[in-house]
Amino acid sequence: MSDVQRLKEQLHQVANEAKQASGGLAGFKQRFAQHSAQIESLIAGTATGTDRDITEILDAASKAVDQAAEALQIASAGCTSYADQI
Repeated sequence: MSDVQRLKEQLHQVANEAKQASGGLAGFKQRFAQHSAQIESLIAGTATGTDRDITEILDAASKAVDQAAEALQIASAGCTSYADQI
């Protein structure tokens, strides 16, 4: 097998794994959002700074999960496109 063929296979493997990981993050994001909403509902109306802090932490984590899923989708598409061009 040539180096080019091995490179193509590796790129497709990375693309597939990135796509699967992104899908897994999407499922996690949904469950995480449900739990976060329940937590926020339970602490709603309280006046402590700690309550606001945990809400901000959960929101930041949610955004980070979205960004990670998007980055994996971009990586998957890029690997596939490159592999198909070589």
